[in-house]
Amino acid sequence: MTNRKSLLTVGLVMVTALVLSASLAWAQNGKNGALQLIDKLYSPSGLMPIRDLVIELESYDFSKDNNAFVLSSNDKLYYKYPNKLRVDSILSDPGGPMDKKEAILIRDGVTALYYISMGQYPVKKAPDLPSATLNLPFHIQQYTVDAAKKYTIKGKKNIEGAETTEILIENPQDANNNITVYIDSNRLVPLRLDAIRISDKEKILLRVDYKDIKKLSDGRFFPHKIEIYENDVHKKTRVYKGVQANCGLDDSMFSPMNGIMNPQQSQPAPQTMTQQ
Repeated sequence: MTNRKSLLTVGLVMVTALVLSASLAWAQNGKNGALQLIDKLYSPSGLMPIRDLVIELESYDFSKDNNAFVLSSNDKLYYKYPNKLRVDSILSDPGGPMDKKEAILIRDGVTALYYISMGQYPVKKAPDLPSATLNLPFHIQQYTVDAAKKYTIKGKKNIEGAETTEILIENPQDANNNITVYIDSNRLVPLRLDAIRISDKEKILLRVDYKDIKKLSDGRFFPHKIEIYENDVHKKTRVYKGVQANCGLDDSMFSPMNGIMNPQQSQPAPQTMTQQ
């Protein structure tokens, strides 16, 4: 009888160890799987990852005065891996002082420079924060701080008829910087991003929906419409009119401008050019 109890005890210990081992392995695979899936975004088999982009887009912001979305700018966006960004904008401000003015934002990963036509000096110079613009889809811009984050597959979620993989990305240094992204693993694109934004010490629930998924000329899928919500209120829409990937952009595109624009120190940096 004693031997049977001993064997039963040993058996239970072995089963428990196997279950724990399987759980740990699943958790580790889930973490690795999350990173692998994110790293595959926009790059189906046989295609190189995105190393640069040229995008023409229309930016629409909700106007309380009009109670409707209005065009705020026509933009041409240039991106180069890992996080260089330039946005050339023609502002829309009918009847206002900024209507048809040209505004340029240049971010090189270290410094952000803002220019307003017509001058050579930036109206604003600030550190380029390691924060991706919402005018590009998730995980286009990449930063070294991303390597320290924890990536976990949480499950599956159906979004507008497509099954997505839900991935939680946690920042160990800032709990308010955690995000959840929902990835369509068939087309290798994100369909939604949930995050928290702090504004005047108030938490704002941020949701970004990536829509109008189309194939580019090289065969990769890419969102052509971005909707931005704050506390479930639709605030902004970005509509891509043209997208080109891996064009071979030169670094000089992101160098500080010289001899093109005159200083307009009295003009504030336009709202459409903020780092968001």
